[in-house]
Amino acid sequence: MTLNNFKTFFTFLLLAICLINCDDTDPINPPVTEEEITPTPPTTTPETDPVTNQPTIAFYNVENLFDTIDDPENGGDNEFLPTAAKQWTVERYEHKLNNIAKVIKGMNYPIVMGLCEVENEKVVEDITKEALLSDYQYAVVHEQSPDHRGIDVALIYQPSVFELLEWKTYQVNIPDEQIANFTTRDILLVKGQIAESIVYVFVNHWPSRSGGEAATEARRTYVAAALREAIDDLQESEPNAKIIVMGDLNDEPTNKSVAEVLQAKTAKEGSIIVTDLYNCTSDLDMAGEGSYNYQGNWQMIDQIISTGNLLSADSSLSISNFQIYKEEPLLFNHPDNGLTPDRTYGGDTYYGGFSDHLPVFLEVTHVIFD
Repeated sequence: MTLNNFKTFFTFLLLAICLINCDDTDPINPPVTEEEITPTPPTTTPETDPVTNQPTIAFYNVENLFDTIDDPENGGDNEFLPTAAKQWTVERYEHKLNNIAKVIKGMNYPIVMGLCEVENEKVVEDITKEALLSDYQYAVVHEQSPDHRGIDVALIYQPSVFELLEWKTYQVNIPDEQIANFTTRDILLVKGQIAESIVYVFVNHWPSRSGGEAATEARRTYVAAALREAIDDLQESEPNAKIIVMGDLNDEPTNKSVAEVLQAKTAKEGSIIVTDLYNCTSDLDMAGEGSYNYQGNWQMIDQIISTGNLLSADSSLSISNFQIYKEEPLLFNHPDNGLTPDRTYGGDTYYGGFSDHLPVFLEVTHVIFD
């Protein structure tokens, strides 16, 4: 063997030893790191001017707002990680936060705003830190719930207008024949003061229709009964309490859970009874409008309901003009279903949209300040 041949053989031998001993990865399934993922570039959406100049109160299902950090105690976040099939990266997370901030601006920076499908308090705080919202110094009310999907409800508010007094949650344990130990989102009750008026806000996210509307109806009626009981208890101690119920109820205003169990009236016939609940969505619902598009059918499942004492112009605080925030950037034209909310994901496919729900809001039309 010549000297050159020996050098070539020795170099090849060292390379082989290094490949055997230094690379402990599986060549068929190499580990995925965040740096190896190339996210779909998100579409930049323009800011829109507020659609009203009145103070507002709002609700928004933000569709699976998870951070990018794995929480070992939350199995629901496993698909929303940089290394998961959805490739939920920091870039995509920040894009979604910015989209939500644009919606809040578009509804004229609500005094209070309920949220659902948020993973934890951190993601809600991250919304409030968006540059678009910095002038309003939003604060957060959130409690972790035992939901099987790892998502909660929350409320953000402007401390300069809404003085937080106290809050509590109601855990709803549903006896379910189909799923043992079925868990859902807590109901959040926030008590605060706007000018001279004390207001009670219940934030909800009722069980979904996944598995069929009829097959899952009992879950929603059970939560509705728990909410009705909480309202009855409140009104027993404070008969003239000003109450707002908001949330993704996964039922429509005329469904049993809302109309019969919760007893939210869908029409304001005759004189308004101050202690009764009235569904602010009724007019738009009867006109065929909705906050969620299911296979081309608009459904009004995101609702705001109030006691009658908030609907009178003679009240120290009154609300009116319920609206769906349905601006063009939040929608896309589905080839089969027409205009549809532009969601963040469809399965594992990233679209970079806002949410699969549209936000809803109403106007605060009369406030008496001291």
